[in-house]
Amino acid sequence: MKWYKISTNDGTADGYTYVGASEYSLEELVQQVREDVMIKLDDLLYKDEGKVYKWEHWDASLIPTVYIHPRTVCSIMQFKDDPLVIANNS
Repeated sequence: MKWYKISTNDGTADGYTYVGASEYSLEELVQQVREDVMIKLDDLLYKDEGKVYKWEHWDASLIPTVYIHPRTVCSIMQFKDDPLVIANNS
């Protein structure tokens, strides 16, 4: 799995950013956006006061997977490693 930060335009001033994992390469995700295919991210994470947590820490009632409509995607960035590993090593 590869880790991504996907920024979207949800109609608000700041938009919304998702952090999660995908089986697809960066190029494959970009192709999905071009082809108007929903993007799936698993193992969602979130950041609170500078610390990175698994989604379950914030809301254990939801499965930490999201499908993102490709028309809302503004940018896709790939992490060099698991964001939890990066956060714990900094």
